[in-house]
Amino acid sequence: MESLEEWLTQPDGLGTRLRALRAQAGLSGKDLADANGWAQSKVSRIENGKQVPSAEDIDAWCRACDADAQTKTELLRQRDEARLAHVTFRSRMARGQAKVQQTYNDLVRGATHIRHFETVYVPGLLQVREYARRVFEEMIELHQLDVDDVDAALAIRMQRQQFLYDPAKRFEFLLAEPVLRFLLVPPAVMRVQLDRLQTVIGLEHIRFGIIPMGTVLTRTPQASVQIYVGAETIAVAEDFTGETWHRENAEAYSRGVDRLWEEAIEGDRARELIIQAAQALPSLGRVSQ
Repeated sequence: MESLEEWLTQPDGLGTRLRALRAQAGLSGKDLADANGWAQSKVSRIENGKQVPSAEDIDAWCRACDADAQTKTELLRQRDEARLAHVTFRSRMARGQAKVQQTYNDLVRGATHIRHFETVYVPGLLQVREYARRVFEEMIELHQLDVDDVDAALAIRMQRQQFLYDPAKRFEFLLAEPVLRFLLVPPAVMRVQLDRLQTVIGLEHIRFGIIPMGTVLTRTPQASVQIYVGAETIAVAEDFTGETWHRENAEAYSRGVDRLWEEAIEGDRARELIIQAAQALPSLGRVSQ
């Protein structure tokens, strides 16, 4: 199974069963939403695997559909399985990185507040094309992928950057200083990448910060994490083995990132660190973005 969404909407998945239960009761999505005081979009999100229902949601769903106790027990059991279900990065990418990137596009599209904390990579939303290509090429070897769809994955990631210009969304990018220094790409590409970071400093709906080397930390960074706040909050933690999605524990990740922001510098001070990193690069020519 490629994702939790696909797991929830498989033929006997939780979302599929809830849809069938509603239809069997002769209720439209609007009918069910009205009966429980929900927005109709909530019913759609649950049935389409976009949201894991709470135990209270399932109880209300069963009452509205006049479901028996056994059906409710089975649905609650599936809900518990869904809370624990996560699919490894390797298995999600087995059919190619493009599908994984589309998942992230969907996450950003549905979120109003997107938060990134990175210890190694420039956040995907801020990557220039050749930097992103280098990351995708490494993933093929690191996770021993059989599918090489780097060009397709790259195109989808670049599409995601259009969301940066949506004033209805807020973005936070918090980087550890080594992100500016690791040469994952040739110096000429890294110079372009560092210039790109400067363009978002000071934008009204984007918060950009750096945790400088030598800072005494009150919270130890555990992993890179992305947090998407929308109809629900989803945290995606990343390490060498890949990614793990968290819904129940997403707020704990948010609190951890909040503490890390306390050690960060922003604005002109952050810009100065980027300039220093660019000045330290070997002078080996420039490339176009």
